[in-house]
Amino acid sequence: MDTRPFAAELAVALDAAAGAAALITARGGAAEVREKGRADLVTAVDEAAERLVAERILAAFPGDTIVGEELSSAHVHTGRRWYVDPVDGTTNFVHGHPFVCTSIGFADDDGMAAAVIHAPLLGEVYHAARGGGAFLNGAPIRVSGVTDARRALLATGFPFKSGKGNLDAYMRLVADAVRGTHDVRRAGSAALDLAFVAAGKVEGFFEVGLSPWDVAAGMLLVHEAGGRVSGWPGDTHEPLVTGRVLASNGAIHTWLVALAASHVDAIGPES
Repeated sequence: MDTRPFAAELAVALDAAAGAAALITARGGAAEVREKGRADLVTAVDEAAERLVAERILAAFPGDTIVGEELSSAHVHTGRRWYVDPVDGTTNFVHGHPFVCTSIGFADDDGMAAAVIHAPLLGEVYHAARGGGAFLNGAPIRVSGVTDARRALLATGFPFKSGKGNLDAYMRLVADAVRGTHDVRRAGSAALDLAFVAAGKVEGFFEVGLSPWDVAAGMLLVHEAGGRVSGWPGDTHEPLVTGRVLASNGAIHTWLVALAASHVDAIGPES
């Protein structure tokens, strides 16, 4: 019997994510695209993958709640719940860009407890459990040891959805981040950005306008890999609620918070 923390939930998440990843790789229905909003795309693969994930989770845990992008827009933050993004990086997926993943995070009333981020086109499977560490393809991972922000590589995404932040003000923040570090990357998948922080591939990540299924799994990965996750300056709720996230290796977190603070008023308050 597997006695590791949340072994049963993690096993189901790994299995469900592998099923969704197979749909991503097969690309059946990738051309069936509709636009929920400007540049906010959904494909038949998103919908099929979320159904598959939900079915596998509920078969094992029928009393749990699924919080997902395509099948349920309800933001539930109590009880046993699963935050599911079946295809994080749908625009990338539509264009054949490889930064695409399935993100599954399980939480209970004590917070995030199990996480899987499966990126089939990169050959990477991340997983973590509360108190059990973080892993990439079965090997333990840790955040980077960079302590000087001037030597850091950051990741971000852009608030392209209406009402999710002032884009022009946000781009001024990005410009300052570029000037103060080695550079800034935009992969187009918040889940992968957080996984990259956990694996030490980037030192920090900042973004606004996200949904809980975008960040739930990745936040646990960063924490279990020794990093730090917080909200933005002035936020009164946690990132799962606000969709505003600052994540880092911990060593540059104070600098990252100060950077965000210098632009937060112009970008706008938490939604």
